[in-house]
Amino acid sequence: MDNPTYILVFISGFAIVSLAAKQIGAFFAKANLPLISGFLFTGVIAGPYLLGLISAEATRHLRFVDEIALAFIAFAAGNELFLRELRGRFRSIRYMTVGLVSCTFVLGSLAVFLMADIIPFMKPMQDSHRFAISLLAGAILVARSPSSAIAVVNELRAKGPFTKTALGVTVIMDVVVITLFAVNVAIADALLTQMPVDIRFMILLIAELALSVGAGYLLGKLIQTILSLSLKKAMKTAMLLLSGYGVFVLAENIRHASHTHLPFELVLEPLLICMIGSFITTNYSHYRAELMKTLHGIAPAIYIAFFTLTGASLALDVLAQSWPIALALFFIRMAAIFAGAFVSGSLAGESFSFNRMSWMAFITQAGVGLGLAKGITVAFPEWGTAFATIIIAVIVLNQIVGPPLFKWAIHLAGEAHPRAETQAHDTGIRDAVIFGLEGQSLALAGLLKSNGWEVRIATPQVQYAEQMADDAEVEICPLPDMTISALSTLGVGQAEAIVTMLSDEENYQICELAYEHYGIQNMIVRLNSRTYLKRFHELGALIVDPSTAIVSLLDQFVRSPSAASLLLGQEQDRDVIEFELRNRDLHRFAIRDLHLPLDLHILSVRRRGQLLVSGGFTRLRLRDWVTVVGSPESLQQMMLKFDASREHETLHLVERATSRELATGSLKTEVRAIHDEKQDVQGTRFDHLIRDSVVLDIPHAISCEDFFDRAAEALSPKIGSPPDELLQLLLEREKESGTALRPDLAIPHIIIEGEHTLEILLARCREGIHFSELAPRVQAVFVLAGTRDERNYHLYVLSAIARIVQAGQFEKRWLNARSSKALQNVVRQLRVKQCR
Repeated sequence: MDNPTYILVFISGFAIVSLAAKQIGAFFAKANLPLISGFLFTGVIAGPYLLGLISAEATRHLRFVDEIALAFIAFAAGNELFLRELRGRFRSIRYMTVGLVSCTFVLGSLAVFLMADIIPFMKPMQDSHRFAISLLAGAILVARSPSSAIAVVNELRAKGPFTKTALGVTVIMDVVVITLFAVNVAIADALLTQMPVDIRFMILLIAELALSVGAGYLLGKLIQTILSLSLKKAMKTAMLLLSGYGVFVLAENIRHASHTHLPFELVLEPLLICMIGSFITTNYSHYRAELMKTLHGIAPAIYIAFFTLTGASLALDVLAQSWPIALALFFIRMAAIFAGAFVSGSLAGESFSFNRMSWMAFITQAGVGLGLAKGITVAFPEWGTAFATIIIAVIVLNQIVGPPLFKWAIHLAGEAHPRAETQAHDTGIRDAVIFGLEGQSLALAGLLKSNGWEVRIATPQVQYAEQMADDAEVEICPLPDMTISALSTLGVGQAEAIVTMLSDEENYQICELAYEHYGIQNMIVRLNSRTYLKRFHELGALIVDPSTAIVSLLDQFVRSPSAASLLLGQEQDRDVIEFELRNRDLHRFAIRDLHLPLDLHILSVRRRGQLLVSGGFTRLRLRDWVTVVGSPESLQQMMLKFDASREHETLHLVERATSRELATGSLKTEVRAIHDEKQDVQGTRFDHLIRDSVVLDIPHAISCEDFFDRAAEALSPKIGSPPDELLQLLLEREKESGTALRPDLAIPHIIIEGEHTLEILLARCREGIHFSELAPRVQAVFVLAGTRDERNYHLYVLSAIARIVQAGQFEKRWLNARSSKALQNVVRQLRVKQCR
């Protein structure tokens, strides 16, 4: 059967069956079943036990397909392990990984060993052989499925500490299981060949692992060389797969040569070598994105071929006898995962609710587990097929049950963001009010609404608004007058953007009210006369001048038609969007290190008002505004990645801080944690404190003592301390050291009794508060009252206020603000500007 003609016939027949598997897999997916289940089902139907389209002889001659696919699976596992994305939750990931590996491996191996008398192919074996097979089974049961986990996360648009831990553990587990499998293959081989397990064996095992690591490093260099060549993508893909297949051929030849010429066999694990090569390329070269694109492009064809051939290789006669064993192993594995996840989560300091449901994220198995099972059939052909059949049955059960359980866990953790729930909050700018009812405003509202915005149109034509309200596709609201109460009725204070399309005078009134009372920065104005240009600029509005806009647009179409088409939304399945980086884990990440969908491209980064033309080495910072082009689905994924959940971050930070204080109390560790981990959370808390702060707007000049008396009365209900006690603390603090930092500004701050308390009072006095001869007319006062356990955050607030009051716009905006809400917004917005 070495005739190439026969092999060509096998390949042609298998290709036809694989095409059928693709269609059947799509049908399974429509029925909400795993895609790979359809491929396996097709292989079983076409295999030697049913239709016979793929004979047992064909599966043996197509073994090279298995080896190419196994190399691909190992490449994919190494590419998924990107170390920089695992920071932030590494403590939980580390504990969870150790706990899951230990429990699953030990209990899985023990279960197989104890059930050996009822497993047909193990029944006649001696105990040492049973033990060897148990070790191999336990190692494979440890495997997870990163691709299935990522698919669930993308489907639910999940984000948060639970999701991040689950993905991190799942990715690392594949690396661990391949290493564990390599060690156990060597031990099993020694036990099955009656080789003594002594010091010489341990030295040989260490040498084999060292050689595998070295070979993996060399393979990584080879992969980088391939990716650096100026060749077509198809050629690079072929060379990459051939390099992986070459590893299998080399490992087999080394084993045979050592067996013939040396007193021992040298067993190198090709899966481990391929994984290390990919890991080196991903983490220590500039070709991570190129490798990811190459693997992504060939993945569908590889998976169809591999899983179809796996299904055809199943021994249905063995499965018919051993399906109860597979079912028992499925439940034992599930119990082991629960125990490992709960114990390790507890040791990592996670909450009880987290530990109670975390096991549900780690049930799914797929590619790596199947690959290892197929590897056993090659390494141990005498009983490998029967072994693989039982293990594959367990993997199929895990693949069916795992994803729904993971979805349930994400919902229980509150980290699911289905489209209907999050569409209005993906970018942080999804609520707009348009002033003016006309053709252009209706068209703009319709376009914004089609892109997920909540839009309202406000018009001074009250009667006309009432007539159109029932027929219009967007909400039309009357605007009886240009007052703050009318704007509040429209919900302008909650809007993230307003568009004014009325007369210049009306537009200016609206923008001025919104600026002073709500602090809205995203104000877009359609200009009618250039005489108002400067006034709108002073408010920070974005101005659209119709007299020049059309000319500029035509100019863009002439010089850059593709860019203009993108900006106007004329390119099908492509969109351009700008959103803010809020995920602290991505702070100082280089763009080239981001694990983003392949069809996305970052066009620019806006930082502190400055536009940066981004490159691969540009490092992102919190509060950067990033402009990205890509498909709507990929943009949704990226926005989810960039916008971290503040609530979960705060809860996790409190747990981490508590455990850190109980553990070491190291000042150096505490300072580093405050600087690196709390930056964004502190800012969020500061915003909440300012939003809920007490505000005093004093209309006439008063003395420092009278002001402190008013401040003590105002703060007393929030803090729970008597006014007299607060007044005494304020007076003593001022007597000890004056708190006026400059003639127009003072920041009195006191320490109060209690715990977990910090409050801020804002005060403005246009006529001035007399603090001292050096500060006779203080117009802005920030009073801080906090307990001793808040000392670190107390210092942060003082620092934040010091930066805010130094901003060039502070004095003007502070004095011009027309309400308490506007005073709070001045502080909050200037803090955000200082962070950019």
